[in-house]
Amino acid sequence: MATLTEKGQVVIPAAIRRRYGLTPGTDVQFVDDGDGIRLVVRRPVTSSTVEEGFGMFRVSKTGQPRRLSTFDPASLLDEPK
Repeated sequence: MATLTEKGQVVIPAAIRRRYGLTPGTDVQFVDDGDGIRLVVRRPVTSSTVEEGFGMFRVSKTGQPRRLSTFDPASLLDEPK
């Protein structure tokens, strides 16, 4: 059982969050079935730490700061063999 707050928020019990892997940032959708409402998990998100992001971004070969305007996503792909 949960109580709706004045802001329309509800706390999902910890046991249910653990069972379904619901972590902060998980996308959920409320579906109106006509007779009731279902909560559907759209995209489970795993928790991460700052340390896990280390090395995600490479320093440019010239040592100059990188600019978003010159970013090429294809450069992150492995070259075809």
